[in-house]
Amino acid sequence: MTETFTNWSGNQQHPGAQVIRPRSDDEIGHLLQKAASESRAVRAIGTGHSFVPFWTDDYVVSLDDMRGVVSHDPEAGQLTLRAGTKLHEIGEPAWELGLSMRNMGDIDRQSIAGAISTGTHGTGRTLGNLSSQVVGLKLVTAAGETLSLTPADGDLFRAAQISMGVLGILTEVTMQLVPRYYLHERNWLASVDECAAARDSLIDGHRHFEFFWVPGTDECMMKTLDVTDREENISISEDEHIGPNYVILPSTRDRKFNEIEFSVPEEAGWDCFLEIRALMQRDFPEVKWPLEYRTLHADDIMISSAHGRPTVTISAHQGASHDYEAFFLAVEDVFRQVGGRPHWGKFHRHTAPELARLLPEFERFCSLREHLDPEGRFLNPFLRDVFGIH
Repeated sequence: MTETFTNWSGNQQHPGAQVIRPRSDDEIGHLLQKAASESRAVRAIGTGHSFVPFWTDDYVVSLDDMRGVVSHDPEAGQLTLRAGTKLHEIGEPAWELGLSMRNMGDIDRQSIAGAISTGTHGTGRTLGNLSSQVVGLKLVTAAGETLSLTPADGDLFRAAQISMGVLGILTEVTMQLVPRYYLHERNWLASVDECAAARDSLIDGHRHFEFFWVPGTDECMMKTLDVTDREENISISEDEHIGPNYVILPSTRDRKFNEIEFSVPEEAGWDCFLEIRALMQRDFPEVKWPLEYRTLHADDIMISSAHGRPTVTISAHQGASHDYEAFFLAVEDVFRQVGGRPHWGKFHRHTAPELARLLPEFERFCSLREHLDPEGRFLNPFLRDVFGIH
């Protein structure tokens, strides 16, 4: 069926896309064979919470009909999910099994496939991104074959943990979970100087710490989350809450926006934040949306933004109805000065030569991509620039 596909923020439009909603690996395989015979591209859409042009006017695959729990391994504490399952659909079934995700991102609207494919993460110096919780993947390759991967598959598994959908279409994801836990959330306001003085101790002293710097007030909205023995789901005050982790971790984001986020070396995080703050105050005073500052544990995932280094992530936002390109390009230049790596689902203009310098295993990933998809079935013009294919 031909229909208009629009992403969440509305900055990506594909009015002529043929949206396909398969129910099985076989249906996806048949579609890929058909697309190959027609020399057409195929891209999966998740819930469209990315801000870069990931999609195509050819075949768009929605996994909305491939959702839910496939199996549960109680001894290993693992849960296998169909790849279209939304993050907010995981918490309660896992909780009933006595399990929880180790961490989550800022929102829980994405599909599990989309979240891991773009390197989605939460905050916490000891906590990796969602992809670091993955212990099994099933995907359908460009040849229409189903491929099952585990850590025993080495480089190919590490490539598939974050792949932007260029290795194949994910159909199942197995997550390593932890025993379920409650979190205690605290929120307060601080000046930038107060934030600077307390930042290191807050990062070290809490499971989760983050802050939003608000341009209009020049204040920081501070947040900590910690595991608690209080097994309750209550609001102590407007700024303090206790509840199951899957209730406390995600935030509600009703106002639509576009976003840029880069990961920088942990030691460069604070100075980078101050530079972007000064840029906004000097050159973009009209931007009222906040900067977000989070931490992220290092990992060995091939094209993860936290590959091989402890990381601070900094995000800038602009309302969906406002122009954002000039602002984001200026912010991107600040990130370049400190070796920042882009979040794959958020605005960036980095292409293959620059990415190869920033990510030690980028070229190895490109080789694996070409091996699995030599004809570029899962590519579009934007992704061809990212991977240097012309």
